[in-house]
Parts: sequence; C-alpha cells; structure tokens
Amino acid sequence: MAHDPIKCVEQVSIFKGAPKSVIEALARVSVHQKKIVAGQMIYSAGEPNDRLMIVDSGRVRVYSYADDDRERTLYMLRSREVDLTGALFTNHEHHNFAQAAEPTEICYLKQSAFKDVLKEYPEMALSLVDVLGERLTSLEQRDVTDTLLTSRERLYNYLLELRSQFGNQTYKLPVTKKELAQYLGITPETLSRQLKQLVAEDKIKLDRREFTIL
Repeated sequence: MAHDPIKCVEQVSIFKGAPKSVIEALARVSVHQKKIVAGQMIYSAGEPNDRLMIVDSGRVRVYSYADDDRERTLYMLRSREVDLTGALFTNHEHHNFAQAAEPTEICYLKQSAFKDVLKEYPEMALSLVDVLGERLTSLEQRDVTDTLLTSRERLYNYLLELRSQFGNQTYKLPVTKKELAQYLGITPETLSRQLKQLVAEDKIKLDRREFTIL
C-alpha cells in the first residue's frame, strides 16, 4: 500500500480532530519513510531530542542501561506507532537509545517545523492544551496503578492491551519473550512462571508465541 502523508500525520493522537488545512500543513513539513536497516541506531542518549517519530513499518526497540550496566528494553514500537511527542514542545536530550529491530521505515516531524505551523494556525495551540492535559492525567493514573500491581498483573494487563491493539482474542506476540521480560522489568525465568500461572488460572492459552485471551 502506498504511503499517505496525510494519514500518517492524522494517526498522531494530539493531531486528531485538527482541521484539514493544519494536517496538510504538517504533512508538508514532515519527513516521510526514511529507511533504517536492521541494527542501525536511530537515536542515542545525549543526542538532541527535537522531533516526533512515527514508525511506518518495521519495529524499533527503545532501551536504556540500568545501574549495573545491563540493557533494559523499555518498550517496542511497531508499525503505525508514534513516539517522542514531547519533543515537539520542549528542548532536551535523549535519555534512552532506539535501534531498528528489523528493516524499518520511519517518518518524523521536527520541532522547528511544527512550531512554524503553529504560528500559521494559532488556534491549533488551544486544542493541543486540552489534549495534553488529558494525556498527563491518564499517565499519572497509570503510574500509580502500575506501582501497585504484581508482575503477573502487569503481564496480564500487557497481554490485554495487545488484544485491543490486534482486535482479536488470538494473536502472535510481537516481541520475543526475552524482550517482554526486559520490558516488564523481570527475569525470563519469572516471566515463564507467570505465564504458566496465567495458563493454570484459565486466563490465557499459550502455543509458543501465539496467545489466546480466554
């Protein structure tokens, strides 16, 4: 399917509902389908964080280093997912690392170009304030909730989120189990035990990397 710059920008949550003229202006100043080979770094800690990123195809692993210098996967970005929205509004450096886990195409919108569009359409700034306020409230609530959950509860919630993303009770895990364990902040052995427990509780069926939510 041919890449559509308009649809690419429209999928960014903070731009949903924006006038067509604004979306078209943002699409014109965005960079589309930059090709990244598997294993290539997209950004590293200490580099300027000055652009929103959209994964058009492929997968991107975002990771950091723990105090003991071990890599920890923070999250995986898949096709049609958006990252670094905050880079449009503030000037700071990356704290994490991002690497293409497979051949990937990304699109991005630089902060400077975004601000130029805001100057042309100042009414857009007011709607963004409302959207960002709702997002901050949601993130604060999620942080509190995650702190209180056990590792098995966090795992089950993640699997439920994937069900919603795929729109199906049965789906293939989009990351390796090792990557999932790193994302949840647990060991692969703990992940294995928790998955077996969820199967015993009749909450999921598991066939290698294929999951069914019961």
